[in-house]
Amino acid sequence: MESKKILMPALSPTMTEGNINKWLVKVGDKVKAGDIIAEIETDKATMEVEAVDEGIITHLIDTDFKKKISVNSVIAIIDGKKEELIDSFSESSKKEIKSPNPQSNFIEPNTKKIKKDTEISKSFKASPYAKSLIKELNISPDSLNGTGPMGRIIKRDLVNLNKKDKDDFKILRDHSINKPSSIRNIIAEKTTKTKQSVPHFYLTIESNVGNLINLRSKINSSNNNKVSFNDLIVKALSLAMKKNPKTNASWINGDIYTYSSIDVSIAVSLEEGLITPVIKDADKKGINEISLEIRDLIKKAKENKLMPEEYSGGSISISNLGMFGITEFSAIINNFQSSILAVGSIQEKPIVENGKIKVGKILKSTLSVDHRVLDGAVAAKLLKDFSDILENPFSIWLESNDLEII
Repeated sequence: MESKKILMPALSPTMTEGNINKWLVKVGDKVKAGDIIAEIETDKATMEVEAVDEGIITHLIDTDFKKKISVNSVIAIIDGKKEELIDSFSESSKKEIKSPNPQSNFIEPNTKKIKKDTEISKSFKASPYAKSLIKELNISPDSLNGTGPMGRIIKRDLVNLNKKDKDDFKILRDHSINKPSSIRNIIAEKTTKTKQSVPHFYLTIESNVGNLINLRSKINSSNNNKVSFNDLIVKALSLAMKKNPKTNASWINGDIYTYSSIDVSIAVSLEEGLITPVIKDADKKGINEISLEIRDLIKKAKENKLMPEEYSGGSISISNLGMFGITEFSAIINNFQSSILAVGSIQEKPIVENGKIKVGKILKSTLSVDHRVLDGAVAAKLLKDFSDILENPFSIWLESNDLEII
């Protein structure tokens, strides 16, 4: 019987590695083609992996959620044979495979543990909590004075570490330690890399959106679907980008990719992190269509049901924190994009028009830009056109064929 390999799948065009969140089968289980055997987690979503054939699961890669596994690496074997074990896996995976055969060269999971620099002897007198923290912080036990029974090191001895120890330790407060999720780890890695490697510059503009507020009120007064300001902002940004096609581009491996479709990503906050589902061809869609699509994508995102094609790509991103009362902020550019628009809340401010002071409805928007792709004047033109559309939003209604005459 020939063995069958199960590979780490590519869940999106840009995915190069992923994490096994958990196995849904164990060694010795019989599976058939189409059975769900594992959950794979990327920085965007958790997806299910199916068995490729029928047979007995003989090998599974270790499920350490921090372990990053390259796309197309072998993660499991169906009906594996002893003589082909080593050759069945890539060199990067060999040491992480578990096998039912104790004589194989594969390592059983959890048989190796990382050793801390500090080793605590069994005779060292400390509470279990203190021992754990001493080991974690790599503190020398000899430097501590125990105040517990018979000189036992207890929690307060670590919490009250004296500043006289200079830089040997940090003064500790009572705290808890939580392991970040796989998604949070990947977000941390990618945002750090992007911030450090992409030359950001920032442009901010103020828009008087009184007319936009009126347009939304008129639309919602006669529309079964109630549209949000974010729906209108997505449409306005897509129309501004349509006027500035050079901004629909990104820097990838030393080349500038220019795109034909205008796809707007929207930042959606989840408990474990952030995801950016995409409104594709936003410039060609009506407000109702955009509004309903955004609601559907947000619902899927919160239920962890987004498909890779629903969050991959994107010409530009929008991050809107106006609902939290944030008036102005700047955002980090997403991978394979050249800009992101950070939108704040609408504030009432005095403005001068024709020599008279009146109350204006002011919205601040900040565009973060990749200077490798876009120069200041090009990016400024995009932001100015976006602001003009917000201030005179007739084109939003005109370009939306799914709205009634108002």
